[in-house]
Amino acid sequence: MSSSEGHQRRLAERVRMNHAILKNKYWYLPVDDKGHENYMPVGRGVPSSPDCGRWASFSVCNNVEGHKGVSLGGTDCTGKVVVRHNHLWCKKPSCPICFIKGWSTRAARSIAGRLLEGEKRGFGKVEHIVSSVSVADRDLPEHVLRARCRKALVDRGVSGSAMIFHAYREDRERHVLVWSPHYHIMGFLKGGYRCRDCRQQFCSKCDGFEGLTRRLNASDGFIVRVLGERQTVVGTGYYQANHASLRLGVRLFHCVTWWGNCSYSKFKSEKLKAEVLCPACHDEMTRCAHVGKRFIVKDVGSADYVPVFVDDEFDASGEPNYVEVGGRFG
Repeated sequence: MSSSEGHQRRLAERVRMNHAILKNKYWYLPVDDKGHENYMPVGRGVPSSPDCGRWASFSVCNNVEGHKGVSLGGTDCTGKVVVRHNHLWCKKPSCPICFIKGWSTRAARSIAGRLLEGEKRGFGKVEHIVSSVSVADRDLPEHVLRARCRKALVDRGVSGSAMIFHAYREDRERHVLVWSPHYHIMGFLKGGYRCRDCRQQFCSKCDGFEGLTRRLNASDGFIVRVLGERQTVVGTGYYQANHASLRLGVRLFHCVTWWGNCSYSKFKSEKLKAEVLCPACHDEMTRCAHVGKRFIVKDVGSADYVPVFVDDEFDASGEPNYVEVGGRFG
């Protein structure tokens, strides 16, 4: 069996377990990893339990008045209730069923909770930074890469952060993931990032971050960039978590690590509480049972599965299609 045929077979198996991986090509592109077979992107292992992805309940928002004129996924919500599936998700980043909604969501809430606590403590504004490993260092063990990356960040004025390991980047010409270790950093810069609104064209002579990182690149080879302003901390953390990488054969390998003024020894923080809010009106949703006649696909591996949809509040006889069974989330 060729490597292409093997990838297609494995991809088909993963799609049967979780059809959502087809929504993002990073989640299904083959990995060209000769010499680095002990690493893999999250979500490419085996399910950790028969309960992974098992359907649990519905969340329903019956604020019909608040849905008037709102479109959700191209569907008009006017006069409709909004319904969301709830599933059981495990905490393992390798699980092909749960890595999107389970591990990545938990990691994002943990990252956001800790960084927002850092903001309260006066560390500054959370920045999203990417640090690409020096070409000369690329084949070193990951723990060495992480240590050298951390030093490169300290040298550039980063005071502390979460570091999220990414082993691959997409080769857009060959449509594969290729070895290109780098770290996405969410944390704080001493004095903040003053270069975002700067119009100076000669950064190499400046004492700001952009001038400093250019000068240091000549000696340490690390390319460190501050990215654009993020919309939300939790959203950035979620996206970077579901694109992270694992090292195989290491029992306690951590995709996300903390250091500096954000390290666990510095302070305690709580992860953000899970909220189930209506995507149409942002009201709280209620756990409900479906008692109507409509057939609803609940298998996340089905091509017909829709995680959030709209439905009629009542059937033709005036009876409710959804009845409350367990109160509100929060």
